[in-house]
Amino acid sequence: MTRHAKPPKNPAPGAATAFETPAPHCDACHQEIAVCDGVQYGSTATGYRLLCSRCFNEEVAASGGLDFQHVQFQPLEMRDAVGELHEFHFRVHLLGDRVALDAFEFKGGEPRGYRFQALDDAEVDLFSLMGRLVGRMRRALATQHVEEERGQFHIKDLLVRGRVEWDENEDGRVPLIVIDGHEIPWDEFGRMLMTFEGWQFKLEIRDKSEEI
Repeated sequence: MTRHAKPPKNPAPGAATAFETPAPHCDACHQEIAVCDGVQYGSTATGYRLLCSRCFNEEVAASGGLDFQHVQFQPLEMRDAVGELHEFHFRVHLLGDRVALDAFEFKGGEPRGYRFQALDDAEVDLFSLMGRLVGRMRRALATQHVEEERGQFHIKDLLVRGRVEWDENEDGRVPLIVIDGHEIPWDEFGRMLMTFEGWQFKLEIRDKSEEI
């Protein structure tokens, strides 16, 4: 029987938030699960268990006969092009014969802003993968695409890199754009583009594990 992982469900409107209830615990090791570190693992036939990343990776490795050693990386702080400090947390997930290393920026105790991912074969040295990811993060933070003036963002030059996210305020009608770690509503991004009325543009969509 195929077993797979799925992300924990978001709380329903009006439900208690993480600030009102105790943090969840792993169903395998019973340790407290950090924000963004929990995975619902199992199947519809047998049910799902909430696992921390370490226990999830051990389960996947055992089912695939892999010799995989989980690594828990410590948070890291980096400064961007204008000197602002950003705090990143890391998560390692074994995905069959591949491994993903994700970096999440934390703001106000939750993942918001910058996000990065490195993807490689399961047998890769995780510290080497971490080094490559950190190098990519430093290059990204060293580049400024937008600047703020009088409470409004403006495109600094002629190139913008960013990420498409779900906008809760729009219920999925239009995306939320994250540029330089700033969350920019779709209508606001459209206003920014009007500076270049009459110009041409080129739009490329890339996987989150690729460097752009």
